[in-house]
Amino acid sequence: MTGVTPKDPWVYLNAFRRKGNSKSQHQANLSYERLEYLGDAVLGVLLAEYLFDKYPKGDEGYLTSMRSKVVSRKALNRIAEKMGISKWMSNSRRGGRGGHTSVPGNTLEALVGAVYADRGWKATRTFVFKHMIEKHVNINSVEREIVSYKSLLIEWVQQNKKRFDFVLQDEEGSQHRKRFVFKLLIDDKEVSEGSGPSKKTAEEAASKAACYELNIHRRGNKPSRSRRPQRKRPS
Repeated sequence: MTGVTPKDPWVYLNAFRRKGNSKSQHQANLSYERLEYLGDAVLGVLLAEYLFDKYPKGDEGYLTSMRSKVVSRKALNRIAEKMGISKWMSNSRRGGRGGHTSVPGNTLEALVGAVYADRGWKATRTFVFKHMIEKHVNINSVEREIVSYKSLLIEWVQQNKKRFDFVLQDEEGSQHRKRFVFKLLIDDKEVSEGSGPSKKTAEEAASKAACYELNIHRRGNKPSRSRRPQRKRPS
């Protein structure tokens, strides 16, 4: 999986929150969280180096966007699944019903931290470049992905010197089953509406609808009509 020979196998067990013979689950969880923190930082630097070398003409904004796409929760979960990380995770850490969890990606970050803690920078660089990115990431596909429609919308608004505002239209449900509805105004004109279980997801849904409505897309990627959120007609 990593392409490196461990010096201390227990470090890798910590990355999967598995208990050692003399280690409690609390200690295992603490070690996991520390490795995840370390792996997140190391992965960010190594990916910055990889993209810096691969795209010599890429500006700061482009490189930052690409790095964000590769290390997004969705992308890291996808890489972790391809690497078979879920099979090594303890049953209690495989996520909730339906598989909607960021645990595989978090565990991958912890594994990066474990390799770094056990074998150092050179071995971790080999692991990330050869066994993660080059083997499991299609950089060309990533380049065309839109991770955040809200970010894309804000970029368009700034380029076109317009004003925008998200206005909360509705909030319903109990504390643990909330649903928010936002409308998006551009230059004080309603353009779209979106809903979701959090304010962030509702704003993202409204942004996606606006990107479709205004034909805002990047490198030929246009939001799918079938997934466009429904807008309420003005009363």
